[in-house]
Amino acid sequence: MKIIISSGGVEEPIDSVRKISNISTGNTGAHLATYFASRDVRVNLIRARNATSPMIPEIKEQSYRSYRDLRDILRSQLESEHWDAMIHLAAVSDYIVERIQVDGHDFPAGGHGKIPSGHDILLRLRPREKILDSLRTWSLNKSIRIVAFKLTAALDSHGTPEAGLFSKRETADYIVHNNLPDIGPRSHPAGIWKAGELVRRTETKDELARTLHELLLRGGE
Repeated sequence: MKIIISSGGVEEPIDSVRKISNISTGNTGAHLATYFASRDVRVNLIRARNATSPMIPEIKEQSYRSYRDLRDILRSQLESEHWDAMIHLAAVSDYIVERIQVDGHDFPAGGHGKIPSGHDILLRLRPREKILDSLRTWSLNKSIRIVAFKLTAALDSHGTPEAGLFSKRETADYIVHNNLPDIGPRSHPAGIWKAGELVRRTETKDELARTLHELLLRGGE
């Protein structure tokens, strides 16, 4: 089996020194990549430049910084090679900086120069297209099995119904719902959804990796 795994957090530049990012570390992606590689799966890990690396020679790695970097790498890989599966963990920014105003005057967005300190700054953001929606379209293998992650940050895990609805879309075969307050170095409670139904629950990173490997290798439930 050949699989692409994306991990880590996208950075969106505000100016030459500032950025919009998130708290993703890439730890789970590195853990999954290591597990799959140890089961004789050919893995290409596409990770953010500062995300955790498995540091294993058997795993091919490519790094990205921005939304555009990640999009272009994924599209190139999916269009040029036959991949059996993809696990899309990358924390992709939902917004891009469209316009910046400094003291009421426009400032070029996206990394051109440094915004002076001590001024009133107004950022206008606009939504990004979701990379997940294009993965199957780009893929040379139209039967590619896609796993996407849905992260919530609720103390009571009320994101579960949302994950169920998300899993009814045709962009992914499985949706892994995980909740930020529950995730630890080894623990990783998650619900795995398919077509609106909860099909598996896992409690640790090892169990999550083992379950996803089983589902993808055997073609699912």
